[in-house]
Amino acid sequence: MNQWEVFVMDPAELPEGKQLELSVRTLNPGLKKYTYQRVRAEVSPALDKFPDQLQVRLGRGQLSPQRFSIRIIETVQRMPAKYL
Repeated sequence: MNQWEVFVMDPAELPEGKQLELSVRTLNPGLKKYTYQRVRAEVSPALDKFPDQLQVRLGRGQLSPQRFSIRIIETVQRMPAKYL
């Protein structure tokens, strides 16, 4: 199980049943902790629906009490491959 974190202004920005493009950061221990990725994912307020957990932070960084489960569908490449 991976743990992710996302910053949003309102948890209502994370509707269930839709594919969303989000900037998430990993909370897994190790060298890559806190690294960001742009992903296409599905989220659900049901914590057992998807394999990974998503922690939500609000606009000023406050931790939201509401947690979600998340399924990462794919990583989105934001920069053209010729510049990587």
